[in-house]
Amino acid sequence: MIGILQSMATTMKHALDGQTFTIEYPESVPHVSPRFRGVHKFSQERCIWCRQCEIVCPNDTIEIKLDDKRQGEEYNLHIGQCIYCRLCEEVCPVDAIVLTQQFEFTGDTKADLVYNKEQLKNVPWYKGLDPLASREPTRSAWVGEIDGEIDYQ
Repeated sequence: MIGILQSMATTMKHALDGQTFTIEYPESVPHVSPRFRGVHKFSQERCIWCRQCEIVCPNDTIEIKLDDKRQGEEYNLHIGQCIYCRLCEEVCPVDAIVLTQQFEFTGDTKADLVYNKEQLKNVPWYKGLDPLASREPTRSAWVGEIDGEIDYQ
């Protein structure tokens, strides 16, 4: 009984001290961690259609359909079933798919959360930050095109 009263007293002390922990979203933008994994961004220009992202995806979120010349006809991402594990981004040899810090996406039905390659290309960077611009080391260092120590992550 004393433990319950002590915990209620602690709760009341924090409730009445005037500090708030709630963010008035969308009026004030929340702070997003640099490690946050949000909506994917896809670059058709970079993609070599190797299908590694589709193969590595643990729950079949990515669906790629190729034509007879092995060029991508369709690239669909089922955002609603994605677990944001980032395996697709890590396995891509050309950085064609990147998880952004964008967390603002909605849909009324499950079909609204299936993004095609054009929708993924137009996903805005969160606060204009491109994660590829600040990535160290660059992909060119990974394949040994420049001098220096190679970081294999």
